[in-house]
Amino acid sequence: MTPKKFSEAMSELDNKYVNEAINYKKKGRKPVWAEWGMAAAGFIVLAGMLALRGDDISSVSVGGIERDYKDVYVAESESAIEWPWEYKTIAEQYTTINLNGKEYYSGGRSVDASSVGKLIGTFDVIGYDAYRDQSHKIACETYQIDGISEEYIVAVKLDGEFYVFSHNEYAPPSNLGEVMDNYALEQTLPLDQFTKYDGEEQKGHFRLGNDSYIWDVLNECRDAEFIEDDNWGEGDRNYLSFIATSDALGIYKRVFNVTEDGYIWTNILDYAYIFRIGQEAADQIISYAVENGTESETEPYNASLAGTLTEIADGYILVDDTVLCSDENDGMTFKVYLNDLRISRCIDFGGIGVGDIVVVCFTGDIDTDAGNVVEGAFSLSKGTISDSGE
Repeated sequence: MTPKKFSEAMSELDNKYVNEAINYKKKGRKPVWAEWGMAAAGFIVLAGMLALRGDDISSVSVGGIERDYKDVYVAESESAIEWPWEYKTIAEQYTTINLNGKEYYSGGRSVDASSVGKLIGTFDVIGYDAYRDQSHKIACETYQIDGISEEYIVAVKLDGEFYVFSHNEYAPPSNLGEVMDNYALEQTLPLDQFTKYDGEEQKGHFRLGNDSYIWDVLNECRDAEFIEDDNWGEGDRNYLSFIATSDALGIYKRVFNVTEDGYIWTNILDYAYIFRIGQEAADQIISYAVENGTESETEPYNASLAGTLTEIADGYILVDDTVLCSDENDGMTFKVYLNDLRISRCIDFGGIGVGDIVVVCFTGDIDTDAGNVVEGAFSLSKGTISDSGE
């Protein structure tokens, strides 16, 4: 395994392999995320080991702070935990709703109120306590999401926030236009970040300022036929892999791939869907993106830091990264508040204690002025350090 920066290892294995492993499903199977549960650490489980640096890397960026780390890996020692009911957030507790005889499931992702449309009605949302083998239900307002057919995705109001619930039955569309209309993809799915691949080899990461031309081309391909082929893959194809993140669709960093030989492969709808748009259209999209894209750094899947848990105080924990530093005198201590249940439960119930090597995932910044406070922390797990040569 070639060593990578800590942030790069968290972002990739790369996007293609992570998303194929997590989201690729065949007809008739349950969604993989339903089998795994609400595992925030699912990516790390797949990655196995996280490389902190390599011989050709002088520093590692941790939340924007440059750190000089040893050539080592941090491997997570635990996979997903089925938390007791009282240790789950409300979005983790209540995950299923039945509308007009169809079941909709939540992936735990919220959508801004500005994207929420008209009220559909009030319905029971179901949750399951695996420890007590007991079902729960609460009545919640359910809404349309602007532009998206309620047959496929709705927004459910839980404790003042709106969460995306999807009806993910395997029901392949007849063509690309059907998907674009049902999910309002031109409005809900920005295609502004991509990686260029020549076969298995990455040829750079890029960012687009405007994706309207791409959608113009795709609108001309509305009749592109759906291809059902469980054995299809990028293989040695050359292609662009767009990062597919959409609050309205409830998806985060999936993929929308355009191949030089004229195909679209995407997992934005949980199942792997393939469309044949033709080489001419694919060339128009690829040429435009490459000519207009600005080369950029790899965007981490989630910002992360690792180190030794040195203190559990009233309301916060301290994590010291000295053990990872090339020079132990350069160690820094980071402060993580316990006001998020997803962090505090790891201390109260998850068996994590002082002296453990831990990995913290977060969505915000590190406030150095406030004493290296980690903002937006949402995951805490045990880890072990191993030499990169092992």
